[in-house]
Amino acid sequence: MTESSSQPTRPQPPEELHWGISYLREDIQDLRQDLRDNIQGVRQEIQEVRQDLGQEIQKVHQDLGQEIQGVRQETREGLQSLRQEMRQEIHALHSRIDETGKFLGGRIDDRYELLLKRIDSRFAWTITSVIGMAGLMVTLVGVVVAVFKT
Repeated sequence: MTESSSQPTRPQPPEELHWGISYLREDIQDLRQDLRDNIQGVRQEIQEVRQDLGQEIQKVHQDLGQEIQGVRQETREGLQSLRQEMRQEIHALHSRIDETGKFLGGRIDDRYELLLKRIDSRFAWTITSVIGMAGLMVTLVGVVVAVFKT
């Protein structure tokens, strides 16, 4: 008996405890499977969100590209219109400059002609006066010479 008393005796677990542990193991396995399923579900949702975001980003990119293209087209048309208006304004300005030049040129030509006529008439009067004075001087010199000779 001493041999039997030296080994502690373990109480044998009841049969129900074995079944309880088995049920706990199954529950833990079920929880693990549920956790895996949940993780898989979250991963799928994340993937769907990524796809949706990718599609939205692509759509926004396309819309933005179309908007930019529209703005570029409007800018081109605006610049072409502005260039055409500038050409018309420059042409109109050139026409006005030509008309002003012709008007002023005509007036300048008229004034120039009047000035030439005045200069011509004064020149003629001056020359006539000088010639008259020269003739008078010649006559006076002739009279003085004739007086002194006599």
